Amino acid sequence: MTAFTRATTASVITVAALLVLAGCSLLYPEVPRDDNDQVLEPTVIGSTELLVNDCFTFVEGSDLSEAEVTPCIQDHTQIVIGKGELTKAEIGEAGSLQNAVSSACSDTFSAFKETVAAGARPDQEFIISERTTDDGVLITDYACIATDGPAPEA
Repeated sequence: MTAFTRATTASVITVAALLVLAGCSLLYPEVPRDDNDQVLEPTVIGSTELLVNDCFTFVEGSDLSEAEVTPCIQDHTQIVIGKGELTKAEIGEAGSLQNAVSSACSDTFSAFKETVAAGARPDQEFIISERTTDDGVLITDYACIATDGPAPEA
């Protein structure tokens, strides 16, 4: 292998590694937020990247994998009201994933319903994803979401 070939190969590997590491930020830009983590302008991100109190609308045609997060005073259809994680054992104890997530979100959803306008009837929904920890444990991440509308301007 010549010095030129080694240098070219090293450059290609370096560029590939940088692209892999930057992949998430290339696919989804960083969400502009204020000091309180409130969204400042509409941005499309992966729906599993939403934070608690994010107002959003799922992107049509994305199979719910993408969401346009917006300031809560703008039109939107959902809000993230809680997040957490479940182990395989916790899901087994609950009898199913649906039961486990529904139970985990129950108190949060009840509290949220107390804050909505009179006559509003929000629906409880969930975003679910799985990941494996460094030590090989399967974790199910969930977001408790509720249907919502724009908050009135102050």
